[in-house]
Amino acid sequence: MAGFFGEGDDARKALTATATAPGAAPPAAPPPRRRRRDAGRSPERQRAERAIAVHRVVLGLAVVALLAVLLFVPTLPAPSARGGALPGVVVPAGITPATAIGAAGEAASGVECGPGVRQVPWSAYSVACQPAWHGANGGATAPGVSATTIRVSYRMAASAQLTELSSLLPPSAVGTSTEAVDTIEAYIATFNKLFELYGRRVVLVPYKAKSDFVSEDTGQGQQQAQQDALTASTGVKAFADVSLADSSSLYTADLAAQNVVSLSVGLDDAAFYRANSPFAYTPGASCTKAAVATAAVLGRQLAGLPAVDAGDPALQRSTRVFGVVYPQMPTATACAGALVADLAAAGVTPTNVVALPFDLSQLVNESQNAVAQMRAAGVTTLICAACDPVTPLFLMQAADNQGYHPEWWYQSNFVGGQTGTDSATRLFPPDQADHLLATGNQAPPYGLQEAVEAYRLGNPHARRVPMPTYAYAYAALLQLFDTLQLAGPDLTPANFLAAAGHLPASEPWGMFGAWDGRAGAYDPGAGYRVVRWDPTARSGVDQGRGAWVDCDAGRQFTYAAAGGDVPAHRQLVCSPAAGAVSRPPADRLVPVPPGG
Repeated sequence: MAGFFGEGDDARKALTATATAPGAAPPAAPPPRRRRRDAGRSPERQRAERAIAVHRVVLGLAVVALLAVLLFVPTLPAPSARGGALPGVVVPAGITPATAIGAAGEAASGVECGPGVRQVPWSAYSVACQPAWHGANGGATAPGVSATTIRVSYRMAASAQLTELSSLLPPSAVGTSTEAVDTIEAYIATFNKLFELYGRRVVLVPYKAKSDFVSEDTGQGQQQAQQDALTASTGVKAFADVSLADSSSLYTADLAAQNVVSLSVGLDDAAFYRANSPFAYTPGASCTKAAVATAAVLGRQLAGLPAVDAGDPALQRSTRVFGVVYPQMPTATACAGALVADLAAAGVTPTNVVALPFDLSQLVNESQNAVAQMRAAGVTTLICAACDPVTPLFLMQAADNQGYHPEWWYQSNFVGGQTGTDSATRLFPPDQADHLLATGNQAPPYGLQEAVEAYRLGNPHARRVPMPTYAYAYAALLQLFDTLQLAGPDLTPANFLAAAGHLPASEPWGMFGAWDGRAGAYDPGAGYRVVRWDPTARSGVDQGRGAWVDCDAGRQFTYAAAGGDVPAHRQLVCSPAAGAVSRPPADRLVPVPPGG
């Protein structure tokens, strides 16, 4: 590209120099003018010829535009010509190809397939329907895969640091590893019956971990994380890992080194997923996308206006001044750096940017220091960038101690922003949480959530309920099964990646916001909403008092627009009544087929 434009500039300069150099020969005389082509033609014929010429120009421009799109849109490998395989999905000889997407016939889920029908009709995120498949699946196509099973690992972590963390985030708010396994197994039981897995079933294999995410996130436990990844690969013999919040960036990278696919609910930057391809995935949006969303809302919509959502009346009357705090660990550092850069592109320079050591023994003192800096700098709007659920708790307690009540923007480092996190948010000091903004989604009523329906269908114990953070488990398992179906019978990490890029656009009533494989094979999150914490709203997650509610009538924006679809210079309007109700239409409900 540089050579193309550079040579053009040099050529123009050379032409100019030749025309103006002293003593240079005058340019050749122009050729004589030709007789006008329309001479002697009737006015009607002249108008017709001009119309044809315009039509040809427009058609030519359209062709050029189409070629430009085709050249710059990322492409997958050449399509297989066999059966219903997607572009990039390889089907070797001897393996029966997948049935064609959208073809007529009854699916494994029991629905009649056809154009526009999803494999799981009551899911906003399900792949398109495929008639039931029968044939040869190739058997052991990859480690962790046999002719009848796909092995998936879950590491159950236990350590002194996790015990200390549980005193801050009690199991009643976030759940336990045992509850996570029970919830995952219920979802797997449902999805094994509904999705086309080409003669196989997903089998969950929990194992006892040697490491934990707290150690790994603070730069420790590298050797233990490698041992855990080795256990998942050679001990469990897993094709994929779904350790949810018990995972970490370090563990994910170690799994990739062992050729194990992972679906983590923690967010990394886009470069991390590329570096660990084709093994690392998340069902949400990378923190690179999350930074785009935060910068769009704060920089385009709210900057330059009074901080009306602050708790202090004096700050409410003040024009917004931004400050950034983030946990000092590799993932959060990269994500916070992306946010600061995107804010700068939006014309906003944070007054203070402070890194907090992610060490429970230091968080109290370091949070006090960070808040003191923000208060002294006149920060009205404090951004917690790439934040876990613990860091905001310490910051808000420090703000209470100093009588400081700003607006808070909570950029979570977990899937979906503030989606399904009502129970954990109630742990924050109420007088601070009442002024909390974020990206996320208002939870629909409990009985209308597809995550609850899927758990109920797979849970043999009528009185058992899913873990408090069931939304994370559901999103990760749904992404896994969607992609397994699209990958076809020849299940390999390469085919898994090719399939991930073809996840269909989700329905507008989806409880996690928009998904679309075209928005990212590793991170299909395609859109975001703004939410505000409302201490009086009834939660759709657990029916408790206090919930995240939609702002601006649940309007959804796309990451691809990079803020261009966000309204400029307008305060947020947030209320439970304005939120979008996410529910499948009545005609989408379908019973789970027996057995399976």
